[in-house]
Amino acid sequence: MSKRLMLILVMVGLVMAQGPPARGGSKPQNMDAVRIWKLTEVLELTEDQAVAFLPLVQIQERKLREIQGEIQELTQESRKLLKQDKISQKDVDKMIKRYNDKHTEIFKIKNDFIKSLSEHLTPEQQLLYVGFEARFRKELRTYMKDHRGYGDKKRRDQRP
Repeated sequence: MSKRLMLILVMVGLVMAQGPPARGGSKPQNMDAVRIWKLTEVLELTEDQAVAFLPLVQIQERKLREIQGEIQELTQESRKLLKQDKISQKDVDKMIKRYNDKHTEIFKIKNDFIKSLSEHLTPEQQLLYVGFEARFRKELRTYMKDHRGYGDKKRRDQRP
């Protein structure tokens, strides 16, 4: 294994070794590190691919998180509108347009990224990437259910 890929894996390991936060749950950066590690493993990225591709993945995800934050702000604005005595159709139309614009922006970012995959990945890796997110989330839910007892009443009752 190359030194750069080994360095990436060591950095991921260090982030993962930080342990859970004091109030339970997991830190978002830990999950990101696990996702990147799993993505590297599933796609079987070469050193050159990892160095070129993984930063692009992180940039795309940062953009998507930013837009999700903006959507959350729109949700808060919508709640404020609901508390008003009277809501006009004009206000609702404006809010719906803003939501739609944000979702269109998300679609465009994802679509542009998918179209650019051929610059960095083989055809097989491209197909694996397209389905990666859904598989990763499913595996994560299964892991949490099996190892933390979520969804398993008997196991929950046995925990202290």
